[in-house]
Amino acid sequence: MLHEGLEQLVANVPGAIAGANPEYLHQLRVAMRRLRAALHAFRGTMREEDVRALRKMLRRLARVAGPARDWDVCTRRLPARLRPAAERHRRAAYVELRRLLRAPQLWLPPRGVAADRQPLPDFARTLLARADRKTLQEGAGIDWSKPRKRHALRILLRRLRYACEFLRGAFPARDAGPLIRSLQDLQDLLGALNDLEVARRLSAELPGKVPRPDAKRAKLLAQLPDAWRRLTAAPRFWQHK
Repeated sequence: MLHEGLEQLVANVPGAIAGANPEYLHQLRVAMRRLRAALHAFRGTMREEDVRALRKMLRRLARVAGPARDWDVCTRRLPARLRPAAERHRRAAYVELRRLLRAPQLWLPPRGVAADRQPLPDFARTLLARADRKTLQEGAGIDWSKPRKRHALRILLRRLRYACEFLRGAFPARDAGPLIRSLQDLQDLLGALNDLEVARRLSAELPGKVPRPDAKRAKLLAQLPDAWRRLTAAPRFWQHK
């Protein structure tokens, strides 16, 4: 899983450096999120010094990749009269991104530690149940209008979804699809709301008045309760039958 994440990250570096197609940077950040999720899910099974080195690299990259991606998204959604100013911010963010991506990097996954291993289904069941419990606790009674609350839940949803994708093979006779799809649907709604929040924040740095997408925000917020109900009702494929 770590090798796969690193391969995806490295494969998108040249395109992210070129900066012509924002999809390369998006896929690079997806790889970063998957790597972080794997490090979190399998903590304790890898050499800690290796984990620290990879986490440090990912944090450095996140600090420059995040702003560049935010301006990618924001610039495309702004009125034409504001795009030149936004494009200047986007180019400046990409300068910082290229500087880090062109620096020599050691792209190595952590090594495993020598220890007794419990059977994979037992490990997976414990990990998934813990991630699921934290997610359900965070979302219970949530005020969907609060961006910070949504952001905290979004992180837990991402960790749970990636853990499900990583470990669904431990239960080959079970259908993990309904739960993973419900997680993805809720993540998509929260991601769209986050993009609106980022656009609002970044547009404050631009000259002129920017239209507020209140109607779109309200429509997305209205869909969240049903998406949450679908998630809570989805079968947990790791549970004993």
